[in-house]
Amino acid sequence: MDYARYIVQAGDTIFKIAKTYNVEMAEIIQLNHLKHPDRIYAGQVLLLPVLETHEPTPEEVPEPNFTYALWLYEAYAGADSELTAITTYLYQAVLLDRPEFDALLRPIAYDEIRHLEKLALALRYLGVDPRYGSLSSGHWVDWRSNFVNYTSELCALLDLNIEDEAKAHREYLELAQRIPIPEIQCILMEIAADEERHYHLFCQAKQQYCNECAPAAPTPFTPAPNYTPIEEPEIYLEMPEPQEGGKG
Repeated sequence: MDYARYIVQAGDTIFKIAKTYNVEMAEIIQLNHLKHPDRIYAGQVLLLPVLETHEPTPEEVPEPNFTYALWLYEAYAGADSELTAITTYLYQAVLLDRPEFDALLRPIAYDEIRHLEKLALALRYLGVDPRYGSLSSGHWVDWRSNFVNYTSELCALLDLNIEDEAKAHREYLELAQRIPIPEIQCILMEIAADEERHYHLFCQAKQQYCNECAPAAPTPFTPAPNYTPIEEPEIYLEMPEPQEGGKG
């Protein structure tokens, strides 16, 4: 017996799901250890007992795409994600309220907005809903405002930004190695290059405004994945090059 993953949609009930897939309600409840089967919620992942001949529906994402989507959700709108970076950098620009920091932070935030859109396209390519959040232990967790770092001291703020961009650069390169889909690899490598550039911009700001060198942690360098670039990937979105300085 195969077990299909089903992502609960708004308005779903165990009765409705069981009827749609021609299975017993008791089977779904027992398989998923549901203590309160009347309290399922949108985004929850349920296992369904289905025959091997069962054709997947849009709500069911077969492996390995399901696993790839889990990884991308974390980068897209998890705790340490593009959505978190966007809100953090725009918050910092408003908080610091000086032209030089506005010129540094806003273009980077707008780069992250482009990253968010590219990752959304990658998630759609894998067959999932690009809603804002991530899956944790089979449960959907919406993106939350407390993911934003509200540090207000300039040098501490720059230290955290440097650390976050170095981590993001490394993780995008690793994702490009782990997801063997050329269209998605192109997106991940482009985002990794942007994150490396952001890292160096924050290092320069640290040296300029804090009268000291940037933290010792170097930009991570990981060998590029083996893939054949294609000129116009199906989900590759052309965007204008980010401008250095000034408001985006």
